[in-house]
Amino acid sequence: MKKLLVFVVLLAVGVGAAYHFGLLSRLGVRVRFIPKDPALLAYFGPDTRELLVVHSTELDMPLDKKTQEELDRQVKDVHAKTGVDTRKDLDSLAVTTGLAVARGRFDWARLSTYLQSEGYTLTELEGVPAAVKAQAADVALDGHYLLVGPQNLVSQALALKRQGGGLGDDSPLVKALDTIGWKHGMVGGLVSGSRLPDLMGKTGMLQSLLGAFDVTPEGLDLHGTALTGGEKQGQALLKLLELGRSVLLLTTGMETAEEQRLLADALRKSELKADAQGVVTGHIRFPHALVDATSASYARADFSGHFQKLNQAAADEEDSPTAVRPPAPRPSVSPPVASGVRAAPGPVDWKPPVLGLFLLVIVLVTMGAQSRPGMFNVLFHPLYLLPFAVATMGVVVFRWSGHAGGVFDVLVRPMPEWHRLVSHPLAQPVALSAAVPLVFAVLSGLMPWLRRFAAGLGVGFSAWLAVEAFSHPPLALIPPAYTQYWYAGNALMALLLARLALPPRAGRASEGRATGSRTRRS
Repeated sequence: MKKLLVFVVLLAVGVGAAYHFGLLSRLGVRVRFIPKDPALLAYFGPDTRELLVVHSTELDMPLDKKTQEELDRQVKDVHAKTGVDTRKDLDSLAVTTGLAVARGRFDWARLSTYLQSEGYTLTELEGVPAAVKAQAADVALDGHYLLVGPQNLVSQALALKRQGGGLGDDSPLVKALDTIGWKHGMVGGLVSGSRLPDLMGKTGMLQSLLGAFDVTPEGLDLHGTALTGGEKQGQALLKLLELGRSVLLLTTGMETAEEQRLLADALRKSELKADAQGVVTGHIRFPHALVDATSASYARADFSGHFQKLNQAAADEEDSPTAVRPPAPRPSVSPPVASGVRAAPGPVDWKPPVLGLFLLVIVLVTMGAQSRPGMFNVLFHPLYLLPFAVATMGVVVFRWSGHAGGVFDVLVRPMPEWHRLVSHPLAQPVALSAAVPLVFAVLSGLMPWLRRFAAGLGVGFSAWLAVEAFSHPPLALIPPAYTQYWYAGNALMALLLARLALPPRAGRASEGRATGSRTRRS
């Protein structure tokens, strides 16, 4: 029964981790699980009147080959510069006037290094790491949430989250979006008080406007809902939309291009209707062929300049006499002790320790039944758990000890990243390899009490290197074409060293040897 319980727990953790890190989608298993994220909405004020939420995991847009190659190149370029893989690390993005909040996994060390190279100054806002720059959007990282916008708006958003005064379920905007649902690739809306409804509100026509966008096997589905002041206003808006559709059909009908023909066909099949309460709904489906043909006609924007261009209007507003000036940024943390030391680390990355649990299971499965120790007896043994935790997460106690800067900013990182303490070019490839587990594996042969320590270190290094193999960041002295092989090969070597170093279960092993000797004597 105990083995079955352990298997069920490990299976549940494995499936959850595979979904969280996007492994299920890579295996072709499509899972739609997009709950409303109160923590994401908490950064926006309760008086917010417009919001757009994008679930990037649900928007696998079909593009033509040339555009796809260009997009892949820019994604790799952004990843190399900032450490953020926009396809794997971004989960959701919420945008309103002047502020954007992204949920995902961000390496603040690499991101802050890139921001510094762009002229940003590292500081803190409301107790979280941030980067500020005049005439540009400022950036702050609050755990798994990256905030981008003017400094005063970012500080206000962080304060709202801390005080619990953000966008809640009782907000008119959230109530409106609840009616259309959150389980869409993109969902957004405008309610009374926003600029667009104000323009149309003078005639009493429009009170709210909601939309949802999804990528389906048949095409791209767009659903829209508009709430008007009553039946007459609803019918007026319906006639206005039908008139616009007729004009578009007349215009596209004169064109002979393939995308124009596909657009005209989609417009003819679109649906528009209004009910007695003045609610106007519409639906249009754009086939994938139309998106493929259209994407070839437009150049993709360069992602690397987004930080400079985003919220330029807000920066201009800061220059106005009536704008509230944000406080001067505080200086960044104390200078590093060596040239390899970077900015303070971000939140703990849980991928290596979770993967390390499965690697430990693999190691135990390869041992004989007579000599195999219990999983939890190994995992919770101090000589195993301590090096395993340090190798995958770093000395985490320093995160809450009040110590920061210099050496402490390095020790809170996983052990393979401690090469930042040394400025020698060989330090990085040696530290990001199985060299350290190999040394302790050799020492454990001379000092048997070190065997659990060497096993924990080997599994920890193997898990960390295996995670890095997916993104294979550049390594000193290693050609870029071989970095992934370097990480994967050393991860396998470290796991083999852990298997050799892990001591067997002494009682079962001696019992098995005694039984074998008695059998031979008889």
